[in-house]
Amino acid sequence: MEHFAVIQTLCRIGLEGSDPRFRKQVERLRDRLRSASDQKAVAALDRLLVGATSEHGLAPSVVEVSRTLVTGDELTSNVHPPSDRETSVPLAEVILEPGAGKPAPIFTETLQLALDAMLDEWKRVETLRAMGVEPSRSCLIYGPPGTGKTLTAFWLAEQLHLPIVNARIDGLVSSFLGTTARNIANLFAFANRYRCVLVLDEFDALAKMRDDPHEVGEIKRVVNTLLQNLDSRAGTGLTIAITNHDSLLDSAVWRRFENHIRIDLPDQRTRVAMLENFLRPLSIDEDVIKTLAFIVGHRSGSYLKNFADSLKRVLVLGNVEVSAAGIIRAARTLVPRMSLENGISSPARLFVHDESSFVGALLESGIGIRQASLAEMLEVSQSTISRYSREFTTRTANEEVAVHAE
Repeated sequence: MEHFAVIQTLCRIGLEGSDPRFRKQVERLRDRLRSASDQKAVAALDRLLVGATSEHGLAPSVVEVSRTLVTGDELTSNVHPPSDRETSVPLAEVILEPGAGKPAPIFTETLQLALDAMLDEWKRVETLRAMGVEPSRSCLIYGPPGTGKTLTAFWLAEQLHLPIVNARIDGLVSSFLGTTARNIANLFAFANRYRCVLVLDEFDALAKMRDDPHEVGEIKRVVNTLLQNLDSRAGTGLTIAITNHDSLLDSAVWRRFENHIRIDLPDQRTRVAMLENFLRPLSIDEDVIKTLAFIVGHRSGSYLKNFADSLKRVLVLGNVEVSAAGIIRAARTLVPRMSLENGISSPARLFVHDESSFVGALLESGIGIRQASLAEMLEVSQSTISRYSREFTTRTANEEVAVHAE
């Protein structure tokens, strides 16, 4: 279809408004394009429709949290958190609107199911109590850095329409003997007074193993105080702890949390969805985004965001045409600056130094890149792409034979 890139952009903007009438028209356009056998345009509109559904339907309908589940007074802008007596540093910050100014997180399918299940518990309190059980009130979120753990905690609070009391490690941890334990007690006393979600980021700083030979005796007092306060809060409010270093946590701490959610590096499908979102307002073909995701490799969401932002800078400052070939040329200049080369055969290294092997590895990866798209991106003929693929397959087979011969 002529000028489809412009139409695609208009559809994306319109779908962001979540108007069902506009969505219906986009679906009609997609169906007509399918009748016209324009499968590339159909696939593009399908991605927009699925993306709009995930953005606007990330959670169940409005979650009304029972006042018997989260008790206390209402937090307002006039409420100030407690502070450390010696340094006057606040022990926490009060965040009345956790979702304000933050992007909607993109979750893997498995993670989305786990979070939805938690929200469903908190929404259907009376149904659970009729069966003699209570909704879970605590969650430990852990995993590699940059995977969106803090964003997920804030997103959960936003879905529950509850403010956050966000603990400040710089205020809680003190060099004065006994002060850290006292600060923890004061923080929990404050959080228990109000309807809120208590978020304990960098949780490992407070909950390290008590038998760690490198720690002094003070850590035992701190962990014991933390455990006591977690127990006392269990019937009062919701608590979410976050850590990058779950292996450092004291074993007793794990038992205080009813939900243990690990957020890993995103899979290929989620990386594609993240890059498509991060590269907006650019309208980029799906095969190009899949190729970029393959080049970046198994990286965190925050890394993907940095990569997308850097790519947009290269495109803008270099006056590079926003086309399949232009984006790949820009990526080729960017990759050497992004610390992406993890090994001699990594996709990023092959992309920069060995185009033939890169094409072969990409086609063998099974992520569904068309040879015609690759030819357009790399500005070579489709027959060259086919030759690259054959050479890679032959070379790989010969290497396997050599390994078995050894």
